[in-house]
Amino acid sequence: MPDNWSFVLAAYGLAAVVLLGYWRMLARREKDLEGQSAPPSGSGQITPGSHTTSAKAGERSHASSIAGHPRSAPASRHPLQ
Repeated sequence: MPDNWSFVLAAYGLAAVVLLGYWRMLARREKDLEGQSAPPSGSGQITPGSHTTSAKAGERSHASSIAGHPRSAPASRHPLQ
């Protein structure tokens, strides 16, 4: 068992490095989101899932819908076999 302590310490060290990098990435992303400008005051209230800006063709929106995931119409799904 004592022979494996170097692997255990290496695993803990690697996990600490990965978590620190992830924490720094989240902090950077939070700072970027806080730095974005607020929508103009005359635009009205924004509700989840509402379209506030016009998106170009093929461009995805990162705003989540009220239900979470958009659902396709039942007729467009293939039946399970």
